[in-house]
Amino acid sequence: MTHPLYLKILKHEVPEATEGNIVIPGHYVSKDPSTYTKQENEKVSFDSSLQLILIESLDNVMYNNIINCESVKQIWEKIDILCEGTEEVRSNQRRILISQYEGSMAKPKEGITEVFERFNKLINDLQLHEKFYEAEEVNLKFLLTLLDHLEQKISAIREERYLGRINLEVLYGILKTYELEMKQRN
Repeated sequence: MTHPLYLKILKHEVPEATEGNIVIPGHYVSKDPSTYTKQENEKVSFDSSLQLILIESLDNVMYNNIINCESVKQIWEKIDILCEGTEEVRSNQRRILISQYEGSMAKPKEGITEVFERFNKLINDLQLHEKFYEAEEVNLKFLLTLLDHLEQKISAIREERYLGRINLEVLYGILKTYELEMKQRN
């Protein structure tokens, strides 16, 4: 995740007790609050506030998963893994989405609206998984995904060579208008 709050949480640590000025990695021992410096008090207050915000926003199932976390950083990392999966899971999801994009085609008797909604969701999911395509490529792929009854309009759009200057929603609007006009004529 790249949410700004997440970046702030990752840099945040609650004060840890040391043994002879040595912090034992992976071993969390909270420092005696009476020995906190002003900065450490601010960090603990910030951590407590964020924990409260996160905990109050969770449902019971998610709450049960984070109940034993000792800091907001641990809570956030656990929520991230539970919701998004590990990097390996995200990588596999990205590959699956790319495969779906490459093989996307309109289904029989599927209208342009259904095709657009499904295709647009796929593009959004790809972007969430950090896979981006140029507007021209997305628009061309969308055109190639559509059914034959729009073939004349698709050919006209492709000949105009402006696919890189419009977004997918505008392209959908053009094709939807054409489809409605064709239905009205028939």
